[in-house]
Amino acid sequence: MPKTGTLHLISGLPGAGKSTYSVRLKEEHQAAHLSLDWWLITLFGRYSIDVAGHVEHGRRVYACRDVMWSVASEFLRRGADVILDDGFFRRADRARFIAAARDLGAGAVIHFLDTPAQLLRERLATRNLAPADHQFEITQETLEVCIAVYEPPSQDEAAEIIAVRTSHQPS
Repeated sequence: MPKTGTLHLISGLPGAGKSTYSVRLKEEHQAAHLSLDWWLITLFGRYSIDVAGHVEHGRRVYACRDVMWSVASEFLRRGADVILDDGFFRRADRARFIAAARDLGAGAVIHFLDTPAQLLRERLATRNLAPADHQFEITQETLEVCIAVYEPPSQDEAAEIIAVRTSHQPS
């Protein structure tokens, strides 16, 4: 059987530093990098999650994940590592991708960006003043919803977990 790559799932809340981390990881592993926010904004334009509605935003997320997986699985089959810069709030979503990677014979790693809620709030307040081209504005209210529904990775998820803990840095 030919060598397959490793799937790297980036899991964390908005403002945790997932994109910055995943770009650095891409260079370290010479990996393909697929960013959920890039796909969402490219396909649907920049939109307010609050205006679109959480159900519609969720529908868009799952549609983009399906397209991203079709690309990612081809890279994995060819032996390349793949980084899915997504957030992966729900354990069931992580499990689905881990199982699909395992079905291909690929490895799976969850990179958990564990960032204190207060630091997330501060980062998003700054980011919302001038979001980059492929970043969403995330209101404080939406962040609180994200915090409430986020299921942190645990050791029984059939993948290696790399915890990246961010502490509050003084200004």
